[in-house]
Amino acid sequence: MNVHIPAGDVCAEVGGLIEIETASTCAAAYAMPITETETVAIHHAGGRTLAEDISAELAMPPFDQSAMDGYAVALGDVMLPAGTRMPVIGRIAAGQIPKELPPGHAARIFTGAPLPLHANAVLMQEHGWRDGDELVLNRMLRSGENIRRRGEDIEIGDHLLSRGLRLDARHIALLSAQGRASVTLRRRPRVGIISTGNELVQPGLPLAEASIYDSNRPMVMTLAAQAGLEVIDGGCMRDDPNALAVALGELSITCDLVVTTGGASVGDEDYSATAVARAGGIFETLKIALKPGKPAVVGRVGEAAYLGLPGNPVSALVSWLILGGAVVAALEGRRFQRPSGCPMPAASRFERRPGRTEFAPGRLVENSGAPAVEILGRGGSARLRPLVEADGLVEIHPLHAPVAPGDMIFFHRFRDGFTV
Repeated sequence: MNVHIPAGDVCAEVGGLIEIETASTCAAAYAMPITETETVAIHHAGGRTLAEDISAELAMPPFDQSAMDGYAVALGDVMLPAGTRMPVIGRIAAGQIPKELPPGHAARIFTGAPLPLHANAVLMQEHGWRDGDELVLNRMLRSGENIRRRGEDIEIGDHLLSRGLRLDARHIALLSAQGRASVTLRRRPRVGIISTGNELVQPGLPLAEASIYDSNRPMVMTLAAQAGLEVIDGGCMRDDPNALAVALGELSITCDLVVTTGGASVGDEDYSATAVARAGGIFETLKIALKPGKPAVVGRVGEAAYLGLPGNPVSALVSWLILGGAVVAALEGRRFQRPSGCPMPAASRFERRPGRTEFAPGRLVENSGAPAVEILGRGGSARLRPLVEADGLVEIHPLHAPVAPGDMIFFHRFRDGFTV
């Protein structure tokens, strides 16, 4: 097994808390990169990780073409002044093969159409007018104007994309423009997700006294699916370390990553680490300089990486985005780079103690006519309503306390990066 497992005290830092980046490195160290590949149709490749280097097999543009609607002009090496007249012959639309254009002549041409032989400039249609069969220039025209030259964007042999890249719509467009109908990708990571807790009841069933409905597993399963992972429902389990150990062992046979929510702290009723040990795995219990999401368990069971998330919903969400993001990147052979967020001014005061990076729900507002972000109170890691009312998460530096109106904080929009 070619995987680096950190020593048990490698994550220890002054004060017993470790920084987010260190925690992410610890979690990722337990993941074995997936080596299996598959060939996938290009329109199904979005969100997947590339398993091959891509070089250009086609110049782009593949021929000299017009950059504007207007007139292709064969003007030679001269510069044509305003008032010049020349005969117009022919009409060239995109996709048509043009006839040769005699020197001193023009042809009607449209954006993307190939230039005819001898044409070396395109006059924008706004810069000329037709007088019968003649074109009259109302401005000066130089050689090379409004032409997209063959290969000016990409030349044959140029390196385009590297293996390990997660493809998005931009990359799909580039591959399609190169004529690629399929691409070689790493197999999707398989993640099994379990929620734990004696108090949990599944949605759709009657709610017993002193119980709550399970929201973590559906949330993390959705986040994993949005990230392009193959999700396996491990179900909801009571706080029984022996039963949980059996479930972890079974999921580790088919999954690359096993995730549990709840029981990740060090209380008497927190059994994640115990279950990993009883399943024959290895683990570390992390105390992260993060709010919410201070406790987590990372490790390995069989051939699967393991990630034990806190039980409160917002804590589980933040921990998944940070630690889960690092583990998934390692599985896919990518370099994990935590999103930095967009700097924005705070709209109001937010009291907090320094010492930990804090994430909180934030809502976009206008403040004196400029965009700002309102931190939605001290919502607590168990509250979902502020999360639903938010446009994203704010990230506050460990030493930034308190946050005053106008102070710059980092904002992560849900629609821009609510995935791993």
